[in-house]
Amino acid sequence: MAPKRKLIVIVGITGNQGGSVASRFLSDPRYHIRGLTRNPCSPSARALASKGVEIIPADLDDVATLIPAFRGANLIFSVTNYWEPFFRPDCRAKAAELGMSCRKYAYEVEVRQGRNIADAVATTVESLDENGFIASTLSHAARCSRGRFNELYHFDAKAEVFPDHVGENHKLLARKTSYVQTGFFMSSYRLALGAYFRKTDEDSFLMSFPCSRHAPIPHLDVSTDLGPFIYAVSQLPPGKHYLAAGTTCSWSEYMRIWSETTGNQTSYKETGLQELIENTPDKEFGREIGDMYLYSSNPGYDGGDKTLLKAQDIKKLGAECPMTGLEEWMRKEDWSMVLNQ
Repeated sequence: MAPKRKLIVIVGITGNQGGSVASRFLSDPRYHIRGLTRNPCSPSARALASKGVEIIPADLDDVATLIPAFRGANLIFSVTNYWEPFFRPDCRAKAAELGMSCRKYAYEVEVRQGRNIADAVATTVESLDENGFIASTLSHAARCSRGRFNELYHFDAKAEVFPDHVGENHKLLARKTSYVQTGFFMSSYRLALGAYFRKTDEDSFLMSFPCSRHAPIPHLDVSTDLGPFIYAVSQLPPGKHYLAAGTTCSWSEYMRIWSETTGNQTSYKETGLQELIENTPDKEFGREIGDMYLYSSNPGYDGGDKTLLKAQDIKKLGAECPMTGLEEWMRKEDWSMVLNQ
């Protein structure tokens, strides 16, 4: 008789992070995968179901839908999404009705949904493996900057739940939890093309961020690498904090690598926050990412935490953790949307 497979539950399985985790665990026949999604009829959900993934409809605003979805899990991967309510027209209308910015509104949604996830996971803590809950998160900008960045909402919304809420309200769960901070997604240039690559001549491009040209930035190929990273973390003891990145380098170094990869001339300009906001079609988006770039200069994208474990540390602990380097990713990327501006 074949041994019973372990159950991993993946929140947001149709997104970049959840999809990457699902892809890695699909290659391990010891696991049965249950994926949570708001729309089980989406093409991506159907594609996963065709591969044997159990797709469960779940509403992160309703704990009652999460508790049965998590029941009996041996491993749970959690991710929350600040940008979904940030960009949704109905959420922006609700924010205006409440007299708050869409940035603050999205923060409140993400905090609420994160707490719901943690509270629901805590109901099945006994079934979880020793390191049975892995949460995607970021550093706490307000705290790490000593109050200089009080409105970096997509950072603080995650950190105020993972680890804060878990540690303060679910002691047993905290002892079975690991936290993974994610680096800058290498694909994020598509969301802010004008700041990443502004065409200044036929074959010349300018990057302009309110970030020091020398600040070390962690870069992550999220779709390819987060799954293997989470898989490796799941094999290690709980209670640790990690940073997932394939390459750490400055933005000026990023542009040097891109220039060598594409054959185009490049330059980097450290700009002011207001200039970035004015040059961003969505001003609220410009303010949110502008604060992120400033924060990345000082104290740093990771909040200045030098204790975070990285891929090389995981390998030293005996777990395989393959990561994609920035140059390797650039050579595979289709840059037509940049070059054909």
